[in-house]
Amino acid sequence: MADDIIAVYKEIYDVVIPDLDYYIRQIDCRDGCPVNTDPRGYMLALHAGNFLEGYKIARGPNPFASICGMICGAPCESTCRRDRVDKTLTIR
Repeated sequence: MADDIIAVYKEIYDVVIPDLDYYIRQIDCRDGCPVNTDPRGYMLALHAGNFLEGYKIARGPNPFASICGMICGAPCESTCRRDRVDKTLTIR
């Protein structure tokens, strides 16, 4: 009897834990970047004072990060979901 009740509750309240790809897809700014740089990741690293780690994150998918940083039109800013709270973060 108890097993039947537990089975019913498991069926009703089944908890699905998304995989890592789901969480990565929630980072809209990364999708906005044509070279898939993680602006959120390097901004968090810079905010924490970890400049080398921030540089590594920015440079990871893009060997020309320093050059692109000067000419980039910042498409990540237009897809930034922070504007749903207050305003979009700027990368420069």
